[in-house]
Amino acid sequence: MRGKVAYSSQRTRGEIMLYYGQTFKELRIAKGISLSTAAKNVVSKSFLSRFERNKTKIVFDKLYRLLLNINVSVEEFVYINNQRNGCHQPFHYEDTKDYVDQQGFENSNTLSKYYYQKWTKNHDEYDYVNFLKEKSIMEKHQFAKVSQNEKQFLYNYLFSKETWTHYEIRLYMSIISLFSPMQSFYLTQQMLKNGSETIDVNWNHQADFLYIILSTALIMAFQGNVPELARLIKQAEQSIHNEQYLYEKTELHFIKGLLIYLKGNRAVAKQTIKESIDVFKVLNSPKLVDLYSRRWQKFLNTQKNSSASN
Repeated sequence: MRGKVAYSSQRTRGEIMLYYGQTFKELRIAKGISLSTAAKNVVSKSFLSRFERNKTKIVFDKLYRLLLNINVSVEEFVYINNQRNGCHQPFHYEDTKDYVDQQGFENSNTLSKYYYQKWTKNHDEYDYVNFLKEKSIMEKHQFAKVSQNEKQFLYNYLFSKETWTHYEIRLYMSIISLFSPMQSFYLTQQMLKNGSETIDVNWNHQADFLYIILSTALIMAFQGNVPELARLIKQAEQSIHNEQYLYEKTELHFIKGLLIYLKGNRAVAKQTIKESIDVFKVLNSPKLVDLYSRRWQKFLNTQKNSSASN
């Protein structure tokens, strides 16, 4: 689940765009990356220079690929840009991505073709992984189909990584739905084991860790895997040490309600679930209210079907 950007009422969307070049420049310089390296295979060095000086605009596809060159995600870039220009989101995750708009589909479709062509030309594993990442995003919304061999390749690719950088974490966030429940659990434990250096970089990276832990916990809850669910809840509690994690704290409270239900205390579980959904109501987030109401009903239906089959 990723948030939509909330813009300040003092600035229009077009005005905010003018500041993207300067933000990109600051990140590039901070990482010690040259103009030539940052622009490689995306735009010319002169174009990037003009963009950084706010002399020209840039389409999303090219900005996305430029950010890949400096190893910064779109979400992180927008967040830093908002902080730099005084445009703040109400909390880290404001809306859901259980949908895809035409723009999102076209971006993934374009990028999947781009990386596939690069891979067929140079057989670089990095390009193949990026191709499968975009393909998996399209599969989530029934626009493509990732084969079992491709899923296994991605699983092996991530599981074999001795160090999980920001790239591996973002990749896993995008494709976690491809894997079986226990594969997701094992990969999440692998991330926690091999990504400790990344989690200490900044709070936004910590939020990525939490997103994965909580997503995996939801999967375990729907499977009724109590030991694994309890372990993930404990890991999430250890990771939440920032007051900005309002959404994550609320989701964790919801997941605790599911664990309580699985342990047999249904009255307390229902009250815990209600408290979580009420927070989203107070935050005036109707899509989150709807999402978690549907998750709760789906969980109850899963438990009912499981009891019937036993």
